[in-house]
Amino acid sequence: MSDAYEAQLDEFVVRCRRLVRSGAPYMAVILCHELFRFLYPVEPYAEVEHEDPVAFAEAHIAHLIQLADTFSAAVTPYAPSASERTASEESLAATTSNLYSELWLGFDERALVEESRRLLEARLPADFLATAIAGRKGLDMGCGSGRYTIALAAVGAGSVVGADFQRRSFAAAEDLARERGLPVTFAEADVLALPFADDSFDFVFSNGVLHHSESIERGLGELARVLKPGGRGFLYLYATGGIFWETRRALRPIFDEVPLEYTQGVLSTIGMPPNRFIFCDTWYVPVETQTSAEELHVMLDRAGLRYEKVAGRNPFDLDGAIDRGVRGAREMWGDGEHRYLLTKPA
Repeated sequence: MSDAYEAQLDEFVVRCRRLVRSGAPYMAVILCHELFRFLYPVEPYAEVEHEDPVAFAEAHIAHLIQLADTFSAAVTPYAPSASERTASEESLAATTSNLYSELWLGFDERALVEESRRLLEARLPADFLATAIAGRKGLDMGCGSGRYTIALAAVGAGSVVGADFQRRSFAAAEDLARERGLPVTFAEADVLALPFADDSFDFVFSNGVLHHSESIERGLGELARVLKPGGRGFLYLYATGGIFWETRRALRPIFDEVPLEYTQGVLSTIGMPPNRFIFCDTWYVPVETQTSAEELHVMLDRAGLRYEKVAGRNPFDLDGAIDRGVRGAREMWGDGEHRYLLTKPA
């Protein structure tokens, strides 16, 4: 991460926390949203892409700091009300599941079916879809809303089990699969203690789940356990480093003092699409582990899995931008994102 951006990031966080405590948390939400949305290679809703993303990020955060100062000088907020987030006494898995269950309520049939299939086909190689998934029995490990469970069936899986902590998460997808007669079932399960026998599945799909659990390594062990010898898998995890991931980490403490419902209301007011829940995901999930490639490789080796890195082919995928040689890519996105095709040796 550039020294110029790092210094400004510290100042930005100070300004946002000051806004929250002065009675203007709505402005802090908007500023954080505007900063983070433009740190992707492409901002898909605004159709914005920058030739020099590092230089843009440095200029953009400076502009937002100036905007925060101008707002603070010009506006006198009402006295802040007691609106801090309350600590949850639930387990980490339950708290995380409750958050995502709430965020996924905005998913309509298009998001559950059409968008998820498009994203899946853009992130998995065609030969992997044809040989590892088509006609085979699979597990969507930590299925969340169930949208990728449905997508896996749509691209030809013989059968798919979607497993997540509570039915509330995947209820809409379960109803949709039943209505359409899809070869899909769902089960309540903890991804760190799956209720399936050893060697149960031909393929396991784990997309953006284990970095929100208590232990990525335990999750990988479970993935390997339920996968048949010779079976295949897909793993997506957050990486680390660069402006993108450091910003993501730095903004999270701001929202310790802002309830989720409040932030959702502000983002809805400015017109954010309900299926673009990435901001609330980033700011509110209890655990978000960022992992280097070296750390992940050690864990995959311990799980006894062979692995091959693949890059996402959507224009906003970080690793795709690195592969394309975008200017300043490593400084901007660090290790990018971890997308791996897995094999359990026969």
